Amino acid sequence: MDRNGNIKGKFNIIDLLVIILLVVVVAGIAVRYGSSVTTAVKSDEEFEYVVKVESVRDFTISALEKMGKVTDKNSTLDLGEIVDVKVEPTEYQSTTADGRIIFAEQPERYTAYVTIHTRGKESDNSYITADSNELSVGRTTEIYSKYVHTTGMIMNVTKLSE
Repeated sequence: MDRNGNIKGKFNIIDLLVIILLVVVVAGIAVRYGSSVTTAVKSDEEFEYVVKVESVRDFTISALEKMGKVTDKNSTLDLGEIVDVKVEPTEYQSTTADGRIIFAEQPERYTAYVTIHTRGKESDNSYITADSNELSVGRTTEIYSKYVHTTGMIMNVTKLSE
């Protein structure tokens, strides 16, 4: 700047392109990392979701059947309570010598359907738990409790309170 407060030099097309590029980059970062939940959020709703835990051994089933509270990884947030566990043998696909595909039971492996009740928030298109995770069908989630840590896929989400 000179004594009169004027900027020395001229403003040219390259300066304009740099400014436009910076604005686009900042806008892109804001869209990418901004909150995905922008619709109106209703608070304190009760949900039930079912998690399918596949191919686990009997001691994992025993731990799940003890029920109990579900927490986050550090056991600081209450994320609900296991209220039901349904167990069935794990099946796998096998091809026979003549080319047919059959389903056979995998020995000493089980599939558990774990029903969890939790409280959280509801938006127009999603359910959000206390740790800000979205509950949606097909999403992989982790189950942490006093007795077990395992991973499964959410199969169903139902709003309980009206």
